[in-house]
Amino acid sequence: MMDWKSLEDQLKALGVQVGKEKKINSPRKQKHPIEKVVDGRFCEVIYGEVFCHEEFYPADYVHGIRALWPSEPLETLCQWADAQPLSLSDLQNVIFLDTETSGLAGGTGTYAFEVGLGRFTDEGFKLAQFFMRHPGEEPALLAGLTAFMDGMQAVVTYNGKSFDIPLLNTRYTLLGMSTPFTGVDHFDLLPLARRLWKIRLESRTLGNVENEILGVTRGEEEVPGYLIPELYFEFLRTQDARPMAGIFYHNAIDILSLAGLFSHMAFLLYDPHSDKISHAEDIVSLARFFESMGDFNQADQLYQKALGLDLLEDLYWDTVQRYAYLLKRQEDWSAALALWEEAAEHHALYAFEELAKYYEHRVKEIANAYEWTTTAIGILTEKPMPAYEYQFWRERFDHRLQRLERRLNHVDPGI
Repeated sequence: MMDWKSLEDQLKALGVQVGKEKKINSPRKQKHPIEKVVDGRFCEVIYGEVFCHEEFYPADYVHGIRALWPSEPLETLCQWADAQPLSLSDLQNVIFLDTETSGLAGGTGTYAFEVGLGRFTDEGFKLAQFFMRHPGEEPALLAGLTAFMDGMQAVVTYNGKSFDIPLLNTRYTLLGMSTPFTGVDHFDLLPLARRLWKIRLESRTLGNVENEILGVTRGEEEVPGYLIPELYFEFLRTQDARPMAGIFYHNAIDILSLAGLFSHMAFLLYDPHSDKISHAEDIVSLARFFESMGDFNQADQLYQKALGLDLLEDLYWDTVQRYAYLLKRQEDWSAALALWEEAAEHHALYAFEELAKYYEHRVKEIANAYEWTTTAIGILTEKPMPAYEYQFWRERFDHRLQRLERRLNHVDPGI
């Protein structure tokens, strides 16, 4: 008869566990709820409760090099945004907003699982971050956002016109809720950042602008934006909120940088001649900005200042061309002529055309116009350029030359 006890001992010696003695050591991972990871509270709203983390910054708080609270008038900033006038006392009616979303492409399948909001108060700057632990809390999150927005006159975002606000409006609509953004002015700082720093900065992402312009360096807690959707879906699967702490940090810095940039842009547009603006490229950008706004006096002064600085060659000649056209628009012919003649010495074909136009149409000196045109054709035949560009200028100068020759021979048919 087989000795089962002996067989069991042999199997154990081989590392085989038998029947009921086998133990499974795979307990479920311990959950780390958001309230144990991030300081905050659950706010009761009409649709239930939503987790909210709040921070307060004193009125003199400085983010990088810039105080959050603007000290310069906001008139030009409001004109640029086509917004109702805001005085410094109206700043408590401005919301700074940034979302963290389930995807970066937008669309009806994308939702905001965290919305960061900032506003000025009598005590300083208040930051609130609403977070939903699962998609079922979305109505509560949106209700919390609506409550925070109550009475607001304007919202400030970074690419919000293209992404954040349309996304939130879509979510409000899908849930049958009213959006709080109706009738609220919108300052989307991304287009303005592109205008002000396109020349100097290769990238105008919020992270790069805050670093290069405000001097802000994010800490080790920072989570790259492209990882955020993936981390949130992992949280939904595991309910381990520890990685969410980095997302809260990322969102908080975004909000502070929005306020800092709003303050810094107000300063630049109010005092574009400040000695604190040390980059020549930024002065060129400001000149272009004021020209586009129709403030030709400011643009004129800034172009003059820029041309006296150490600009890269391509930027210098581009600025000469832009400034000359501005002077032409203002009919400051002597100053425009000086710039065109300087550019013509550099073989800029547009300058020859402008000089020919001036002498033909403005002062009726046909011989001078003829000389500038023939000189341009001579340069054109020697100057290396793409075929399409050569054809473009050749047709323009040939047409002008034929007309000038007729006028010199007194047979102008009135063309």
